[in-house]
Amino acid sequence: MKRQSNRAANSALWGVAILGGGLLAAQTALADSGLLTVRYVLNALAMGGAILVVIRIGSRSWRDVPGPLPEPVSLILAGLVVLCLWAPSWWLMDWTNSRLERAAGALDRPPPLTDLGDALLGLDLHPVSYELEILFAVVILPLVGAWLVWGLLLPELAGWIGSTRAAWIAGGLAGLWWTLIAVQNVAPALPWGLAALGGYVLIGIAAAWAVTLTGSPWAGFSVWGTFAYATFAWRDDLFREFAGKGYLDPAWLTVIVLGLLGAGVLLQVLCFRVSRLPEPDRAVFRPGIGWWLAWVVIGVALVVLVALDIAAR
Repeated sequence: MKRQSNRAANSALWGVAILGGGLLAAQTALADSGLLTVRYVLNALAMGGAILVVIRIGSRSWRDVPGPLPEPVSLILAGLVVLCLWAPSWWLMDWTNSRLERAAGALDRPPPLTDLGDALLGLDLHPVSYELEILFAVVILPLVGAWLVWGLLLPELAGWIGSTRAAWIAGGLAGLWWTLIAVQNVAPALPWGLAALGGYVLIGIAAAWAVTLTGSPWAGFSVWGTFAYATFAWRDDLFREFAGKGYLDPAWLTVIVLGLLGAGVLLQVLCFRVSRLPEPDRAVFRPGIGWWLAWVVIGVALVVLVALDIAAR
C-alpha cells in the first residue's frame, strides 16, 4: 500500500511538472505562428495523455478520478466564488505587469485573432477560430485540467499532508501550472506570461478550496471555466471602467475588498454545506529523490518563465 501511494503521488506531481515545462516550451515555440487551434489541441492532448499515464502508474480506475457530480448548488457557489475574485485577480495581474514594464519594458502588443491564419489538418479554421478558442479555453482545457490537478494530484497530496495544507499547495501549484501552459501572443485570450502568475495563483487557491470543501474535482472545473468565460466576456469592460484610475484608487480598492469578502463568505457557505472538512485516509509517504526532482523541474520551469518574459520585454 505504501509503495502504491508513493507511486501515485510521484506520478501525479511528475505529470504536472513535465506538462508545465514541456507545454511552456511548446507554447513559446508556437507563439509567433498562426496555428491557434493547434496550440489548444496540443494542450488538450498532452493533458489527456498525462492523465492516462498517471492513472496507469497509480493503479487507479479512470471512472474514480472525476468522482460523482456534486449537487448543482455547490457548482454554482464555486462559480460565484471566482466571479468575486475575478476583478481582484485582474487588478493583481495588471499591477504586476505595470511593475514589470517599469523594470524591464513593455511586451509587444499581441496580434489580433483575426490576423491569424488558423488551420488544422489542412482545414481553414479562420472563420471559427474565436468559437474554437472559447470551446477549448472555457470547457475542454478546464475539464481535462480538473481531472489531472483536482482529480489526481490534490487527493494524493491530501493523503500525505492533509486536506488543509494540500489545498494551499495544490492551489499555488495550479496557478503556476496555468501560467506555464497558457497559449501565448494572441488577443483576445487568457492572460499569459509572468504578469499572470499572481492572478492565476489566487484563482488556483480558490479552486483548490472549492474542491476540498465539496469533495469533487467538478468544483475546480466550475471555477476555472467561469474564470475563463468571465475573462473573454468582461475584460474589456473592466478596463474601460477603470481606465485612468490608479491601483490604489478607491474604486479599485472597493472592488477588491468586496470581492475578497464575497469569496470568503461563499467559501464559508460551501463549508457549512458539508458536515465536516473531508479528510482522506492518510498514508505513510516518505518522498524519495523522484519527488524532489519533480519539484526541481517545476522550479526550473518557473525560472525559464521569468527569463523568457524578461527577454521578451
